[in-house]
Amino acid sequence: MVFINLRWSSNMHLIQLVYASRLVGDESVLHSIHSHAVRNNTAHVITGKLLYCSGRFLQVLEGEPAQVHRTFEHIKADPRHSDVTLLMEQAISERAYAHWNMGFRHVQEQELEQYPAYKAYFKDDFSALQIQPLIALEIINTFV
Repeated sequence: MVFINLRWSSNMHLIQLVYASRLVGDESVLHSIHSHAVRNNTAHVITGKLLYCSGRFLQVLEGEPAQVHRTFEHIKADPRHSDVTLLMEQAISERAYAHWNMGFRHVQEQELEQYPAYKAYFKDDFSALQIQPLIALEIINTFV
């Protein structure tokens, strides 16, 4: 976990964007994806959390709209991700993940067994998450 100290104006417009995607390749690239996210997010004052389980990602990004959208475009173009699906975007008054430039959690299959209601979200084509996008944030926040 990497902690950063961010300072920004209280009148700065912020957004929170949540997406899901699939991993292309094997899990050996997870460290590279996370370290790349930490570098980029630190440089662009983006905070958030990345959750990985069973070949699927759920991620929340927070920051100024232009920076978050630019980051999301890079993710969509990243060959390590496929089926990148925007689940939710909303204006926020403050960051929920201000202490993480990119928190990361690799959830193991056996851990997911403790949350049977969430298992389906890591098995389908993300359509259930598109219908109920707040579930994605609930899942992300469950695995601290």
